Amino acid sequence: MVSNATNDPDRPLLERLIGFDTLSRPLESWYAFVGRLIRANLLNDVDIRHQLPADWVRWAFAPHAVQTSDLAAPGADIKGLPDPQLKLRPVAWHPFPDLSSTPPECLRGCPQCLQAGYHSYALQGDLIARCPVHDEALVYRCPHCDTPLLWQARSPGLSAFHCPAGCPLLEGVHSGLHVPHEAQITAALQEHLAWIQALRQAIAVVSGPVHIAYPPYLAVAPLRTPPLPSKGLLPALLHALQATGLALPTFAPYHEQSHGRWTVAVQAWTWNQAEIADEDQLERYRRAFRRGAYRTYVPLASRAAFDHWLVASESAHGRWHDGAVEEGSLCATFVLPSYLVTNNELTALRRLLARGSDPGLACAHYQHALIELLEHARVRRIALDALEKPSPHVTVAEAFDAIVRTATGYWRVSGRTKGDDESRSAWRDFREPAEMASGIIHVMRRHGPR
Repeated sequence: MVSNATNDPDRPLLERLIGFDTLSRPLESWYAFVGRLIRANLLNDVDIRHQLPADWVRWAFAPHAVQTSDLAAPGADIKGLPDPQLKLRPVAWHPFPDLSSTPPECLRGCPQCLQAGYHSYALQGDLIARCPVHDEALVYRCPHCDTPLLWQARSPGLSAFHCPAGCPLLEGVHSGLHVPHEAQITAALQEHLAWIQALRQAIAVVSGPVHIAYPPYLAVAPLRTPPLPSKGLLPALLHALQATGLALPTFAPYHEQSHGRWTVAVQAWTWNQAEIADEDQLERYRRAFRRGAYRTYVPLASRAAFDHWLVASESAHGRWHDGAVEEGSLCATFVLPSYLVTNNELTALRRLLARGSDPGLACAHYQHALIELLEHARVRRIALDALEKPSPHVTVAEAFDAIVRTATGYWRVSGRTKGDDESRSAWRDFREPAEMASGIIHVMRRHGPR
């Protein structure tokens, strides 16, 4: 039984709020808890500022801004929770956050759970496709008006369990003090948590992951916002790794199991561990990236391997790239026309050098990814220049790449998707906006930057 507010003068003011005792619900999100305090006590924005800690409100409506350091010295109320990370940080539920197709800026949940005032960050990513209890598809858009359920759409008093357009997500005047099937929901999420923990023990991403999206299959993302993978990447990756003999936890009926458009290949990965590479060297490579309106500079982590590829490529295809290798103050770079590669591709390359704990492995992975990216740039350029003719190359929509370590060894996992054939016509107006130090440039098909 949930206790209501009390006028006991010995209790702190915060603890007298109706619904405060629901803090102990172990796997419910902080958003649901704070939203309940606001609704059950009829708090307006002024009341919220006076009666709720500012950090509590910020954590509820900006959950992806919550860092582990924020919980280093928790208050007495939070300190008593069995695992504050699960209640306050959505990322704590994601074994591989970069593989999720769900927008992190949106609330995602079961419509029936939301109607009862319940939500868990376990539902934020796309690991779970349907509510384990209600068997209803999870949504991140308003069930009434289809508006994306943005966390910070309006003031806290108006945003708690409402969509940005004002539609209530709750059923009637439900406060959330009593949640039907709460025990069943908690048990199912505990089962899901055990599944995630087993997955983390079985698979470790040691380089990457990187995701590259190409028009027209995915919409152009706003500036500074990387495009998200489409649905099905994680299930496709897990099934591909199972083919290597890796034992993985069994999918539950409510887990996402569709591969979407993804085709994933797994190859055993080896690299020359005798090659010397350290963090200082990686930093020099990262600093060597330069992007301009007409020329782009990408660092070469292995000059010999790149020269071998360049000679072979020019022998087979001619001098298609109009680029050259230059010796720079930081390292050797390949200088090529900016329109040959996208900003998303360059960002992915740079992120490869910024992740992972093994610099040698990161450099080897980067060099392979760079050469494959340039090969893709070559066929894409040919396809774009002859767009009026049918070409299978322009429908390649997404690419994924990572090095993982499992009990069966190191593996390179590469994924691809392909758009519909009729989507080729959308490339005619392809533009990629990019924010540069000197202003906005547009990388356009055939005609170069404009």
